[in-house]
Amino acid sequence: MVKLIPYVTSLLALGQAIAAAKAVTSFSEWVDGILENPNGDNMTPEEVVDAFNNGQFSTPPAVRFGRSLIQKRATCYEHPNTDCLIVDAVACINAVARRGANDCRNVYEQCHINTAVLTTDGTTDSSCNDVARGGGSILDHCVRAGNDRVEGSEFAYGNGRELVRLRRA
Repeated sequence: MVKLIPYVTSLLALGQAIAAAKAVTSFSEWVDGILENPNGDNMTPEEVVDAFNNGQFSTPPAVRFGRSLIQKRATCYEHPNTDCLIVDAVACINAVARRGANDCRNVYEQCHINTAVLTTDGTTDSSCNDVARGGGSILDHCVRAGNDRVEGSEFAYGNGRELVRLRRA
């Protein structure tokens, strides 16, 4: 019986190390992990929402409610009553991040899951990676603690001409 204690302790430490390897501190960091290694040990959409709800994320940047033509940062809650459930938004961004890099080019509706739709203007050549990063930035800037809904827009990562929008379907 005494010899089992080191093995149990080792297994517990291994479980904690695996959980720590998956942990992220922002939606954008989670998206980057998927893009770096889609088959890696990334958090599921449910796990990332739970991590946010449990306060495991860093303090998000301040929310902005308007955009000038020269600003390229997420804008939140632009249109009343168009917010979608966060869990559906996260699932949409996950689906786009796991697509082939070129499968988002010249497409308007990138994803539609339950209440969420992720769109781009479809006029430029942003990769799915860049669209997913834009979606992650929307979540980082627009999700509010204690609220289960989100709406916003952000330019695709690396492309200041293509607007990514996350809203109710």
